[in-house]
Amino acid sequence: MKRANQEIPNWILSSKEESKLSLEEKEAYYAKLQEFCSNRKLCTTTLGALTIAPKLKGITEKIAKKVSSILAGGEIEVVADGQENIPDGGVIFAVTHQGIMDNFIWIPENPRHSILLHHGDVNKLLILAQLNTGLVLVSKKPENANSRVNNKLDMIKILLKGHAITWWPEGAWNLSPSKLHLTMSYGFLEVAQKAEVPVIPMIIEYTYDTTLSKERITKAHIRYEKPITVKINDNLKEKLHEYQEAISTARWEMIEEKGLYKRKEVTNVDYINYMKGNLATLNLGKVSLEAERRALRDANDEFYIFHHINDVSWDAWGELRQTEEVERLKQINRVHGI
Repeated sequence: MKRANQEIPNWILSSKEESKLSLEEKEAYYAKLQEFCSNRKLCTTTLGALTIAPKLKGITEKIAKKVSSILAGGEIEVVADGQENIPDGGVIFAVTHQGIMDNFIWIPENPRHSILLHHGDVNKLLILAQLNTGLVLVSKKPENANSRVNNKLDMIKILLKGHAITWWPEGAWNLSPSKLHLTMSYGFLEVAQKAEVPVIPMIIEYTYDTTLSKERITKAHIRYEKPITVKINDNLKEKLHEYQEAISTARWEMIEEKGLYKRKEVTNVDYINYMKGNLATLNLGKVSLEAERRALRDANDEFYIFHHINDVSWDAWGELRQTEEVERLKQINRVHGI
């Protein structure tokens, strides 16, 4: 489904090496990198991603709608706004990530064809279901560092050719009722900077059935925020904060519109239905919950200090079980008056 990896030229710099360049040196390096990527063959991207896949958008939309209704457990209402923020030319859609449906639900609502940055080690049936969108296949295994550099070089070429890429910066499903987003690296901003393209913050918020007898999604709200530009000398940590602020603000507004619950509450029926649905789709994707937890970046840092960590079970009365982790974090909240 994809080509073989290529050797990485020794002049390709690491982020640390690049940070030592002057502005003029960086401009020259980026010009050389863009020329190299433009003339280079894709190697971690599925065949036909730039040629055949854009022509299949109409078919892809029909497939996406069908798969979304299956994953939702029935008919699903979809609301999308902010499409006026979508530019022509190369662009990265940086999307919040709650579950497997994120891979499909937005496709019919986006006027652009977009190639997906996709985990290559998940259920092969899922990969086949999305193959006609075009995929950049990524491996999270430490021994595949060379492959990840090839991923970046492929994406720079794709963007330089005027195509769009859909990227989930969180890198794992946000299964928490209280975190608006997970911590994330700024790799998507680094690629946008090197290809000189904007980033569109994209938020997907789901409404779940409110009865315990059903575990299904009834509505998806998709929002495209204003583009974030990434200039050659921008501080990527600051740009990451700008992106996180954009998705947090938008997602909070969307949660308030639902009027279902406060995100900081540990016990709520909506969360339990949310967890049931996500656990089911984790199994469908053949991804373990423990694997998702391992993928969380800096899970023990201050960002998480007031939130319990996702994999909490519940009883027949709709109450979350008092695990050691929940009790520990409740105690922290009591100490801090939360």
